[in-house]
Amino acid sequence: MSADKLKKAKTTTKGRETEEKQRDVEKHGGAHGGDERLDTIREAVSTAVAKGMEDLRTELKRDLQEFSKCLREDMKKQMDEFTSEMRIKHQDVTRRIEDVTERVGEMEHSMADAERWDIAVKDTLTQLLANQQTLQDKVTKMEGHARRNNIRIYGIPEDTEGTSATAFVVNMIKTQLSEDIDPNWSSDLGIERAHRALAAKPSASAPPRSMVVRFLQFTVKEKILYAAWKKGLSHDNQRVYFDHDYAEAVQKKRKEYAPIKKALKEQGIRFRTPMTKMRVHLQDGPVTYHNAIQAAEDLRRRGLNVGKIICKENAEVFTEETLAKLLPWEVLGKPRSRGEEHQQQ
Repeated sequence: MSADKLKKAKTTTKGRETEEKQRDVEKHGGAHGGDERLDTIREAVSTAVAKGMEDLRTELKRDLQEFSKCLREDMKKQMDEFTSEMRIKHQDVTRRIEDVTERVGEMEHSMADAERWDIAVKDTLTQLLANQQTLQDKVTKMEGHARRNNIRIYGIPEDTEGTSATAFVVNMIKTQLSEDIDPNWSSDLGIERAHRALAAKPSASAPPRSMVVRFLQFTVKEKILYAAWKKGLSHDNQRVYFDHDYAEAVQKKRKEYAPIKKALKEQGIRFRTPMTKMRVHLQDGPVTYHNAIQAAEDLRRRGLNVGKIICKENAEVFTEETLAKLLPWEVLGKPRSRGEEHQQQ
Protein backbone atom coordinates (compact mmCIF):
# COMPACT_ATOMS: atom_id res chain seq x y z
CA MET A 1 0.00 0.00 0.00
CA SER A 2 2.74 2.25 0.99
CA ALA A 3 4.79 1.43 -2.10
CA ASP A 4 1.83 2.01 -4.34
CA LYS A 5 1.14 5.30 -2.73
CA LEU A 6 4.72 6.30 -2.97
CA LYS A 7 4.85 5.41 -6.66
CA LYS A 8 1.65 7.21 -7.28
CA ALA A 9 2.97 10.27 -5.49
CA LYS A 10 6.13 10.28 -7.61
CA THR A 11 4.07 9.90 -10.75
CA THR A 12 1.90 12.82 -9.75
CA THR A 13 4.91 14.94 -8.93
CA LYS A 14 6.52 14.16 -12.26
CA GLY A 15 3.39 15.04 -14.14
CA ARG A 16 3.22 18.33 -12.44
CA GLU A 17 6.78 19.14 -13.37
CA THR A 18 6.09 18.20 -16.98
CA GLU A 19 3.07 20.52 -17.09
CA GLU A 20 5.05 23.33 -15.58
CA LYS A 21 7.76 22.87 -18.21
CA GLN A 22 5.18 22.91 -20.97
CA ARG A 23 3.64 26.04 -19.57
CA ASP A 24 7.08 27.67 -19.40
CA VAL A 25 7.78 26.76 -23.01
CA GLU A 26 4.44 28.02 -24.10
CA LYS A 27 4.95 31.23 -22.12
CA HIS A 28 8.44 31.97 -23.54
CA GLY A 29 7.43 31.07 -27.07
CA GLY A 30 4.44 33.55 -27.03
CA ALA A 31 6.59 36.50 -25.79
CA HIS A 32 9.09 35.97 -28.55
CA GLY A 33 6.33 36.05 -31.22
CA GLY A 34 4.94 39.38 -29.81
CA ASP A 35 8.32 41.09 -30.15
CA GLU A 36 8.55 40.10 -33.74
CA ARG A 37 5.12 41.53 -34.53
CA LEU A 38 5.99 44.81 -32.73
CA ASP A 39 9.18 45.16 -34.79
CA THR A 40 7.22 44.52 -37.93
CA ILE A 41 4.69 47.21 -37.03
CA ARG A 42 7.48 49.66 -36.16
CA GLU A 43 9.22 49.02 -39.44
CA ALA A 44 6.00 49.51 -41.36
CA VAL A 45 5.24 52.76 -39.55
CA SER A 46 8.78 54.03 -40.12
CA THR A 47 8.55 53.20 -43.80
CA ALA A 48 5.18 54.96 -44.09
CA VAL A 49 6.43 58.04 -42.22
CA ALA A 50 9.59 58.22 -44.32
CA LYS A 51 7.56 57.94 -47.51
CA GLY A 52 5.13 60.61 -46.29
CA MET A 53 8.01 62.94 -45.42
CA GLU A 54 9.58 62.34 -48.81
CA ASP A 55 6.28 63.03 -50.55
CA LEU A 56 5.82 66.18 -48.45
CA ARG A 57 9.36 67.32 -49.24
CA THR A 58 8.79 66.74 -52.94
CA GLU A 59 5.48 68.62 -52.88
CA LEU A 60 6.97 71.55 -50.93
CA LYS A 61 9.89 71.75 -53.31
CA ARG A 62 7.53 71.81 -56.28
CA ASP A 63 5.37 74.51 -54.66
CA LEU A 64 8.43 76.62 -53.83
CA GLN A 65 9.67 76.32 -57.38
CA GLU A 66 6.28 77.39 -58.74
CA PHE A 67 6.10 80.32 -56.24
CA SER A 68 9.61 81.42 -57.12
CA LYS A 69 8.79 81.30 -60.79
CA CYS A 70 5.57 83.30 -60.33
CA LEU A 71 7.38 85.80 -58.11
CA ARG A 72 10.11 86.34 -60.69
CA GLU A 73 7.54 86.80 -63.42
CA ASP A 74 5.53 89.30 -61.31
CA MET A 75 8.64 91.23 -60.32
CA LYS A 76 9.83 91.36 -63.91
CA LYS A 77 6.42 92.54 -65.06
CA GLN A 78 6.29 95.24 -62.38
CA MET A 79 9.84 96.32 -63.10
CA ASP A 80 9.03 96.56 -66.81
CA GLU A 81 5.94 98.65 -66.03
CA PHE A 82 7.91 100.86 -63.60
CA THR A 83 10.73 101.29 -66.11
CA SER A 84 8.28 102.21 -68.84
CA GLU A 85 6.49 104.68 -66.56
CA MET A 86 9.76 106.25 -65.41
CA ARG A 87 10.92 106.53 -69.02
CA ILE A 88 7.73 108.39 -69.93
CA LYS A 89 8.05 110.68 -66.91
CA HIS A 90 11.72 111.30 -67.66
CA GLN A 91 10.87 112.28 -71.20
CA ASP A 92 8.12 114.58 -69.94
CA VAL A 93 10.43 116.19 -67.36
CA THR A 94 13.16 116.57 -69.97
CA ARG A 95 10.71 118.24 -72.33
CA ARG A 96 9.53 120.62 -69.59
CA ILE A 97 13.10 121.48 -68.62
CA GLU A 98 13.89 122.25 -72.23
CA ASP A 99 10.80 124.47 -72.45
CA VAL A 100 11.75 126.26 -69.21
CA THR A 101 15.34 126.65 -70.40
CA GLU A 102 14.11 128.15 -73.65
CA ARG A 103 11.78 130.53 -71.80
CA VAL A 104 14.54 131.54 -69.38
CA GLY A 105 16.82 132.23 -72.32
CA GLU A 106 14.17 134.41 -73.91
CA MET A 107 13.62 136.21 -70.59
CA GLU A 108 17.37 136.76 -70.22
CA HIS A 109 17.49 138.30 -73.68
CA SER A 110 14.46 140.48 -72.90
CA MET A 111 15.91 141.51 -69.54
CA ALA A 112 19.26 142.26 -71.15
CA ASP A 113 17.54 144.48 -73.72
CA ALA A 114 15.45 146.13 -70.99
CA GLU A 115 18.54 146.58 -68.83
CA ARG A 116 20.44 148.22 -71.64
CA TRP A 117 17.46 150.46 -72.37
CA ASP A 118 16.97 151.34 -68.68
CA ILE A 119 20.63 152.14 -68.24
CA ALA A 120 20.59 154.40 -71.30
CA VAL A 121 17.39 156.09 -70.08
CA LYS A 122 18.80 156.45 -66.58
CA ASP A 123 22.00 158.03 -67.88
CA THR A 124 19.99 160.38 -70.10
CA LEU A 125 17.59 161.37 -67.32
CA THR A 126 20.45 161.81 -64.88
CA GLN A 127 22.16 164.16 -67.31
CA LEU A 128 18.90 166.02 -67.89
CA LEU A 129 18.34 166.36 -64.14
CA ALA A 130 21.86 167.68 -63.69
CA ASN A 131 21.30 170.17 -66.51
CA GLN A 132 17.95 171.16 -65.02
CA GLN A 133 19.51 171.71 -61.61
CA THR A 134 22.25 173.81 -63.19
CA LEU A 135 19.68 175.89 -65.04
CA GLN A 136 17.55 176.17 -61.89
CA ASP A 137 20.56 177.41 -59.93
CA LYS A 138 21.29 179.95 -62.65
CA VAL A 139 17.65 181.12 -62.68
CA THR A 140 17.67 181.44 -58.88
CA LYS A 141 20.92 183.39 -59.05
CA MET A 142 19.57 185.67 -61.76
CA GLU A 143 16.37 186.17 -59.78
CA GLY A 144 18.44 187.06 -56.74
CA HIS A 145 20.43 189.61 -58.76
CA ALA A 146 17.22 191.09 -60.10
CA ARG A 147 16.03 191.58 -56.50
CA ARG A 148 19.28 193.00 -55.14
CA ASN A 149 17.80 196.50 -54.99
CA ASN A 150 14.68 195.29 -53.13
CA ILE A 151 13.82 195.29 -49.44
CA ARG A 152 11.06 193.22 -47.84
CA ILE A 153 9.25 194.65 -44.85
CA TYR A 154 7.40 192.25 -42.55
CA GLY A 155 4.83 193.06 -39.86
CA ILE A 156 2.92 195.99 -41.34
CA PRO A 157 -0.84 195.37 -40.92
CA GLU A 158 -2.99 195.16 -44.02
CA ASP A 159 -4.39 198.41 -45.49
CA THR A 160 -2.13 200.51 -43.23
CA GLU A 161 -0.30 201.96 -46.22
CA GLY A 162 -3.46 203.57 -47.59
CA THR A 163 -3.53 204.39 -51.27
CA SER A 164 0.23 204.85 -51.72
CA ALA A 165 2.62 202.22 -50.39
CA THR A 166 5.60 204.25 -51.61
CA ALA A 167 4.61 207.37 -49.64
CA PHE A 168 3.95 205.23 -46.55
CA VAL A 169 7.41 203.60 -46.67
CA VAL A 170 9.19 206.92 -47.34
CA ASN A 171 7.43 208.54 -44.39
CA MET A 172 8.25 205.62 -42.03
CA ILE A 173 11.94 205.57 -43.01
CA LYS A 174 12.37 209.36 -42.80
CA THR A 175 10.59 209.44 -39.45
CA GLN A 176 12.48 206.62 -37.71
CA LEU A 177 15.81 206.71 -39.61
CA SER A 178 16.27 210.43 -40.04
CA GLU A 179 19.83 210.30 -38.71
CA ASP A 180 20.85 207.73 -41.33
CA ILE A 181 19.37 209.54 -44.31
CA ASP A 182 21.84 211.37 -46.59
CA PRO A 183 20.71 214.90 -47.46
CA ASN A 184 21.85 214.35 -51.02
CA TRP A 185 19.28 211.62 -51.47
CA SER A 186 16.13 212.55 -53.26
CA SER A 187 12.98 213.31 -51.33
CA ASP A 188 11.51 209.89 -52.19
CA LEU A 189 14.83 208.11 -51.27
CA GLY A 190 15.09 206.86 -54.82
CA ILE A 191 12.28 204.32 -54.32
CA GLU A 192 11.15 203.10 -57.72
CA ARG A 193 8.04 201.35 -56.44
CA ALA A 194 6.55 199.69 -53.33
CA HIS A 195 3.70 197.19 -53.06
CA ARG A 196 2.36 194.26 -51.10
CA ALA A 197 3.51 190.73 -51.93
CA LEU A 198 1.61 189.32 -54.87
CA ALA A 199 -0.62 186.94 -52.96
CA ALA A 200 -4.28 186.78 -51.96
CA LYS A 201 -5.23 189.11 -49.15
CA PRO A 202 -5.21 187.08 -45.90
CA SER A 203 -7.97 187.01 -43.29
CA ALA A 204 -7.94 189.33 -40.32
CA SER A 205 -6.50 186.63 -38.01
CA ALA A 206 -3.72 185.64 -40.43
CA PRO A 207 -0.31 187.36 -40.58
CA PRO A 208 -0.22 190.30 -43.02
CA ARG A 209 1.50 190.11 -46.35
CA SER A 210 5.00 191.51 -46.64
CA MET A 211 5.78 194.69 -48.55
CA VAL A 212 8.32 194.84 -51.36
CA VAL A 213 10.25 198.08 -51.80
CA ARG A 214 12.52 198.58 -54.83
CA PHE A 215 15.25 201.24 -54.79
CA LEU A 216 16.92 202.76 -57.77
CA GLN A 217 20.35 202.60 -56.12
CA PHE A 218 21.79 199.52 -54.43
CA THR A 219 23.88 201.63 -52.02
CA VAL A 220 20.81 203.46 -50.71
CA LYS A 221 19.02 200.17 -50.19
CA GLU A 222 21.97 198.68 -48.28
CA LYS A 223 22.37 201.69 -45.95
CA ILE A 224 18.67 201.79 -45.10
CA LEU A 225 18.56 198.04 -44.55
CA TYR A 226 21.57 197.94 -42.19
CA ALA A 227 20.27 201.01 -40.34
CA ALA A 228 16.91 199.30 -39.83
CA TRP A 229 18.67 196.18 -38.55
CA LYS A 230 20.80 198.22 -36.16
CA LYS A 231 18.09 200.51 -34.79
CA GLY A 232 14.95 198.46 -35.22
CA LEU A 233 11.74 199.97 -36.64
CA SER A 234 8.17 199.72 -35.40
CA HIS A 235 4.68 200.68 -36.40
CA ASP A 236 1.88 201.26 -33.89
CA ASN A 237 4.16 199.86 -31.18
CA GLN A 238 4.66 196.65 -33.17
CA ARG A 239 8.07 195.51 -34.39
CA VAL A 240 8.63 195.80 -38.12
CA TYR A 241 11.35 193.66 -39.74
CA PHE A 242 13.43 194.66 -42.76
CA ASP A 243 15.20 192.00 -44.83
CA HIS A 244 16.61 191.29 -48.27
CA ASP A 245 14.16 190.33 -51.00
CA TYR A 246 15.42 186.82 -51.68
CA ALA A 247 14.49 184.63 -54.63
CA GLU A 248 11.49 182.37 -54.15
CA ALA A 249 13.56 179.17 -53.76
CA VAL A 250 15.76 180.90 -51.17
CA GLN A 251 12.74 182.17 -49.26
CA LYS A 252 11.33 178.64 -48.97
CA LYS A 253 14.63 177.39 -47.56
CA ARG A 254 14.82 180.27 -45.08
CA LYS A 255 11.26 179.67 -43.84
CA GLU A 256 12.28 176.17 -42.79
CA TYR A 257 14.50 177.72 -40.10
CA ALA A 258 11.49 179.35 -38.34
CA PRO A 259 11.19 176.79 -35.45
CA ILE A 260 14.97 176.96 -34.91
CA LYS A 261 14.97 180.76 -34.83
CA LYS A 262 12.18 180.72 -32.25
CA ALA A 263 14.06 178.27 -30.00
CA LEU A 264 17.32 180.24 -30.31
CA LYS A 265 15.60 183.53 -29.45
CA GLU A 266 14.01 181.97 -26.36
CA GLN A 267 17.46 180.85 -25.21
CA GLY A 268 19.10 184.17 -26.09
CA ILE A 269 21.51 182.58 -28.56
CA ARG A 270 22.79 184.78 -31.41
CA PHE A 271 22.41 183.54 -34.97
CA ARG A 272 22.46 184.72 -38.56
CA THR A 273 20.87 183.28 -41.69
CA PRO A 274 22.97 184.20 -44.73
CA MET A 275 20.99 183.06 -47.77
CA THR A 276 20.02 179.38 -47.24
CA LYS A 277 22.47 178.72 -44.39
CA MET A 278 22.34 179.37 -40.64
CA ARG A 279 25.25 180.45 -38.47
CA VAL A 280 24.70 179.91 -34.73
CA HIS A 281 27.07 181.37 -32.11
CA LEU A 282 27.32 178.66 -29.44
CA GLN A 283 29.47 178.59 -26.31
CA ASP A 284 32.14 176.46 -27.99
CA GLY A 285 32.19 178.67 -31.08
CA PRO A 286 30.11 179.49 -34.15
CA VAL A 287 28.61 176.60 -36.14
CA THR A 288 27.34 176.87 -39.71
CA TYR A 289 24.48 174.64 -40.92
CA HIS A 290 23.58 174.15 -44.57
CA ASN A 291 19.91 173.23 -44.08
CA ALA A 292 17.22 173.29 -41.42
CA ILE A 293 17.16 169.52 -40.82
CA GLN A 294 20.91 169.42 -40.16
CA ALA A 295 20.64 172.37 -37.79
CA ALA A 296 17.65 170.89 -35.90
CA GLU A 297 19.32 167.50 -35.40
CA ASP A 298 22.56 169.01 -34.10
CA LEU A 299 20.84 171.50 -31.80
CA ARG A 300 18.61 168.77 -30.37
CA ARG A 301 21.72 166.74 -29.56
CA ARG A 302 23.04 169.80 -27.75
CA GLY A 303 19.89 169.93 -25.58
CA LEU A 304 17.94 172.64 -27.39
CA ASN A 305 14.19 172.04 -27.70
CA VAL A 306 13.57 172.58 -31.43
CA GLY A 307 10.10 172.21 -32.90
CA LYS A 308 9.16 170.14 -35.94
CA ILE A 309 10.86 171.16 -39.17
CA ILE A 310 8.49 171.45 -42.11
CA CYS A 311 10.22 171.14 -45.46
CA LYS A 312 7.92 172.46 -48.18
CA GLU A 313 9.50 170.47 -50.95
CA ASN A 314 7.39 169.82 -53.99
CA ALA A 315 6.42 166.15 -53.90
CA GLU A 316 6.26 166.05 -57.71
CA VAL A 317 9.88 167.17 -58.16
CA PHE A 318 11.82 164.44 -59.93
CA THR A 319 15.25 164.04 -58.33
CA GLU A 320 18.17 161.72 -58.92
CA GLU A 321 17.22 159.80 -55.75
CA THR A 322 13.75 159.16 -57.20
CA LEU A 323 15.31 158.08 -60.48
CA ALA A 324 17.63 155.65 -58.68
CA LYS A 325 14.61 154.02 -56.97
CA LEU A 326 12.65 153.73 -60.21
CA LEU A 327 15.62 152.53 -62.30
CA PRO A 328 18.02 150.68 -59.96
CA TRP A 329 20.15 149.30 -62.81
CA GLU A 330 23.89 149.78 -62.52
CA VAL A 331 26.59 148.68 -64.93
CA LEU A 332 28.91 146.37 -62.97
CA GLY A 333 30.99 145.16 -65.90
CA LYS A 334 31.25 145.03 -69.65
CA PRO A 335 27.83 144.05 -71.07
CA ARG A 336 27.78 140.80 -72.99
CA SER A 337 26.86 140.71 -76.63
CA ARG A 338 24.36 138.31 -78.13
CA GLY A 339 27.18 136.25 -79.68
CA GLU A 340 28.90 135.78 -76.32
CA GLU A 341 25.61 134.70 -74.73
CA HIS A 342 25.01 132.08 -77.44
CA GLN A 343 28.57 130.80 -77.10
CA GLN A 344 28.14 130.42 -73.35
CA GLN A 345 24.90 128.48 -73.86
